[in-house]
Amino acid sequence: MIGGIWFRRFPRYDLMNRCITFLFSILIAILSLSCSPWEIGNSRKSLDNTAIETVSAKEEPQVSFEDQTEEVVGHAERLIEKNEREGAVLDQRWYTLKRFGKYQDVVFSASQIVFYGGLEKDVRRQLQNQYASIIPVENDQDPGEIRLFFGERKGAQYDLIIIGQNGKEVALKTIIRLIYLAKFVDDETKRKYQNKLQSFNKSLKVLMSSRTAREEFMGFLNGHGISNPDAVMIGFIGDTRAILRDQGIEDPKSYSDESLRVNWYTSVNGMKVLLVSIDQSRIFASRSGELIDAILSLSGNKPPYLIFLGSGGAIDEPEIVGKIINPTIVLNGDPFPATPGVLVHIIRNRAINKAAIKTAHVSVENVVVETTRWATEMKKDRIRTVDQELFHIIKAINSSTNARRMEIFIGILVTDNVSSDAKTNVNLTLEHAEEAILKTAGVRKEFLSKILMKIGILKRDETRLPDRNEITR
Repeated sequence: MIGGIWFRRFPRYDLMNRCITFLFSILIAILSLSCSPWEIGNSRKSLDNTAIETVSAKEEPQVSFEDQTEEVVGHAERLIEKNEREGAVLDQRWYTLKRFGKYQDVVFSASQIVFYGGLEKDVRRQLQNQYASIIPVENDQDPGEIRLFFGERKGAQYDLIIIGQNGKEVALKTIIRLIYLAKFVDDETKRKYQNKLQSFNKSLKVLMSSRTAREEFMGFLNGHGISNPDAVMIGFIGDTRAILRDQGIEDPKSYSDESLRVNWYTSVNGMKVLLVSIDQSRIFASRSGELIDAILSLSGNKPPYLIFLGSGGAIDEPEIVGKIINPTIVLNGDPFPATPGVLVHIIRNRAINKAAIKTAHVSVENVVVETTRWATEMKKDRIRTVDQELFHIIKAINSSTNARRMEIFIGILVTDNVSSDAKTNVNLTLEHAEEAILKTAGVRKEFLSKILMKIGILKRDETRLPDRNEITR
């Protein structure tokens, strides 16, 4: 594996892979004997995992939804129990009420609360015969955030339908907040919904689309004619626009829907530049890795420069809050499910300079993972910073055929602190992250300007990196 190393490594399953390849070849042979030439081509397309990239709207495959209630709700319950047992600096009440506080009556009056992970058009098609009507709880809900709908039945009964991104972490985050919501109700609400609250978790349901995030992204990028970018810049895209605007470069085309929010420059000093927003969960956690897969599949043998400026937390190092750090390795820090080995990805980070703060980094699926005990264990392993996307981004890059040819620049703006003592550093928690972001515009622009200069998007100088074609494989 390029760029990744296994700790407590287990045997590879080469024999199994050879058997699968052999069986696949037999299957193709059988199809070729039993189908006409037209049918053979379409059968092969259906077996190709990239078929979605070329299929037309009329040929779009039927989307189904898999019930993952037991897995997601059970996982959420375990994480909450662990969080409460071990303690944490995260204010769970704030975390919950920030999103669902004003919807308590809507949530507790519903017969069922059903989370659908997927595109709204697919959800509506799935539900077209189940409800008398599907009405937004509020108008003008941001298409990138989870959206709430009344699934109305005959009479006064309704289900609360929540449509969010097709990503396991998005579903998990939503279910955790809903379970906490039932825990944090006041006495009046407890009396009002006494029967509902006693079995609230049983009213939760999770269904996930068979249309993958990668397929969503491919449809979006193809639909807007975005391909072969020379550089992809993820995160804080308003900062990059401002830097380029100051250089006299016109604002780019903007495209946005529930899958992505992007800016597309067709020519900046002869380079095509794609800016991707992280806001509103569009590329949250593992969805970010699938975005990288989609972009690389549109890039052929010329992978783009990748610049990622994300946000994350320090692990018991409040002194680096408000600064941009440069990770050198990243690993998956989730406690469930238990895995026999820990995969550590090495980051060939070209953003590093002599003065840079270098860290060993970890990504988690949900902030509820970040307990005080977890922080203590991370410190023992010399892990200094945490986020939710970077592991998936680097994993996708290191899994690609052009991994060694890619130039990547990674920075994490540290916005909060995960303490090993729940009573300390209470003013540097996730709740205060927005304040840190507001204070760091200058730091972010300086970081991005240096990289734009290095890769030639801004006026080139002697520090320019070698052209990708000059880099040995």
